[in-house]
Amino acid sequence: MELTIQVLVYVILIGMFIFELWLSILNYQHRNAPIPASVQDVYEDDVYEKYKDYSMKNFKLNLYEKGINLVVIIVLLSTGFFNWLADFVQTYYQNVYMLTLMFLFFYFLISFVIDTVFSYIRTFKIEEAFGFNRSSKQTFINDKIKSLILSIVFGGGILYGLLVLHQNTDWTFFIFAWLGLTLIVVVINLIYTSVLVPLFNKLTPLEDGSLKRKIEDFAHSVGYEIERISVMDASKRSTKLNAYFSGFGKSKRIVLYDTLLDKMSEDEIVAVLAHEIGHNKHKHIIFNLIQTVIVLSVYILLLTLFLERPIFSQAFGFDQIHLGFNLILYSIILSPILTLLSVFGSFISRKFEYQADHFVKVHGDEEDLISALKVLARENFSNLTPHPLYVKLFYSHPPIASRIRVLR
Repeated sequence: MELTIQVLVYVILIGMFIFELWLSILNYQHRNAPIPASVQDVYEDDVYEKYKDYSMKNFKLNLYEKGINLVVIIVLLSTGFFNWLADFVQTYYQNVYMLTLMFLFFYFLISFVIDTVFSYIRTFKIEEAFGFNRSSKQTFINDKIKSLILSIVFGGGILYGLLVLHQNTDWTFFIFAWLGLTLIVVVINLIYTSVLVPLFNKLTPLEDGSLKRKIEDFAHSVGYEIERISVMDASKRSTKLNAYFSGFGKSKRIVLYDTLLDKMSEDEIVAVLAHEIGHNKHKHIIFNLIQTVIVLSVYILLLTLFLERPIFSQAFGFDQIHLGFNLILYSIILSPILTLLSVFGSFISRKFEYQADHFVKVHGDEEDLISALKVLARENFSNLTPHPLYVKLFYSHPPIASRIRVLR
C-alpha cells in the first residue's frame, strides 16, 4: 500500500507535467493558424510577428518554470528532505499546530523563492523587452514582501484554524470547516477592492466629465444604481488594460485601469462598463460565489481524508502521521481533480461572458464593445488563434473572435 501511494504521487506529478506540457505545445503551435477574418485588423503584420516572439519567450519561460518545479518536488520527496525538515522543526517546536505551520512555512519559502525568480525574469526580461513593464525593481520587491506577509498572515491563520478544528472535533469537522471557509470567501469578496487592492494600488473615484456622464446615463437607462466607479493606477506596473466588477450588495464596485482610460474612446469605455453591469444584472458574482462554495465541499472532504490517514506519511518514511507532509501530498494528489473542476468552472465563466456581451448588444452598442475588445486584445497581446482544446480547459473568457461572432 505504501509503495502504491509513492507510485501514485510520482505518476500524478509527472503525468500532470506531461499533460500540461502537451497542451502548452499544442496551443503554442496553433499561433500559426489562420487569423479569423473578424480579428484580422487587430494587429499590423509587424506587430503580429512581435506578438509571436512574445508568446515564444513566455512559452519557453513557462516550460522552464514547470520543469524546475517538477524536479524540485521530486528531489525533495525522494531524498528524505521532508523527514529531515520535520526533525529540524521538531527541535524548536513541540506544539502540533506550530510544528505543522513551521514545516509548511519552510516548504512554502522554497516555492516562493522559485516563483519570485521566474516572476522577476518575466517582468524585467520579457514584459520590459516588449514595452509592457512599468514596474520598478523597488515596487517589485515591495509587492513580493507584501504578498509574502499576506500569505503568512491569511494563509497561516486559515490553516491554523483548520488544524484546531480538526484536533477538537469529530465528524463535525467537515461542517465547521465548510462554514468557516464559506464565511471567509464571502468576506474576501466584500473587502477585496476596498481593503486588499489598496495594499498594492491606489484607487481614485472617476473624475466628473463627459465620460462619467455617459456612464451614468447608460446606467440609468438600464436601471442600474451606480455605487462606485474607481480608477486604479495600474500604469505604475504595466501598460496592459483591464476592468473588473467586485463585491455585491452595497459593497459592489466597478474598477477601471487607468491604462484603459488612456487607450480607449469614451464610447468604448462605456461599452466595457456596460459589459461589467451585465455581469451584475445576471448576478454572475452570486453564481460564482455559490460555485466556489460547492467546490469547497469537495476540497474539505478530501482534506478530511488526508488529515486522518497515517499511510500517506508512512509511504515516505515517517513513523506516524505528519499533518504538514500529508497536506503537501494533498495538494499534489488534488491537482488532477482541480483540473477537472476548472474545466467546468471555465465553461460556466465563458457562458457568463457571452451573457454579459449580449447585455451590451441589447442595451448598448455592440460595435463599441467589439472595438473595445480589439483594443484589449491588441494592447494586451492576446492570442487570436488559441487551440480549441486549450480554450475549453483553461480559458475563463472566450477568444475574441468567438465573442465577436456571437455578438454579430
